[in-house]
Amino acid sequence: MNAALELAATTRSLASLGLREVARQAGLNPNTFYRHFKDFDDLGVAMLDELGAELRGGLRERRMRPAAKGFRLSDLSDPAEGLAQAQALARESVGLVLDFVMDHREAYIVGIRELHGTSPVMRKAMRDMLEGIAQDMTEDLLGVLKLPGVEHDELIEIARVIVRQMVFFSMDYLEEPSRQKQIKRDAERFILLLFWGAIAARQPGLLAQAGLKFPDV
Repeated sequence: MNAALELAATTRSLASLGLREVARQAGLNPNTFYRHFKDFDDLGVAMLDELGAELRGGLRERRMRPAAKGFRLSDLSDPAEGLAQAQALARESVGLVLDFVMDHREAYIVGIRELHGTSPVMRKAMRDMLEGIAQDMTEDLLGVLKLPGVEHDELIEIARVIVRQMVFFSMDYLEEPSRQKQIKRDAERFILLLFWGAIAARQPGLLAQAGLKFPDV
């Protein structure tokens, strides 16, 4: 898996790799490949499953931290505290994604390439992984943090937009080191804008009654 990632990240897609070159890169006999995988699609899906599980677990753990302390987004009785917690949640989530991308640079580059690549199996695996992250976000925000005034169908749409946009923020983060702080702030602000906008659209007076103003992150 590591050998395939190294080759694909620096040259081309997983689907275009040859078995012998991957085996040579890994220092293994070519036949060893078939003890573990049926083909390169099978290898790619296994890679995405492994990395996706790690990322999804980390994101969910960070979303649960405020809930473990008793915080709920639906409780706006203390506007300053609610705003601070929402900002902290967005900041931690964005930070985890960007750190994860930096730590798994080759896998991320290959995964994004395969999102629009020639293999329908890999395209579906990437879409499924992104959808899984969006579903996790929706479940956590509705079930645990109790985002006020937003229905499930609306929230899943927001979550999908956020997940897709984070793909582009992450690529910029990798390719523009000098702008990383600004990119991170832009991502945090983007997420908060969507959530506060959704709440305000459903309950126009809710944020004003709570004294909340949109943060300058």
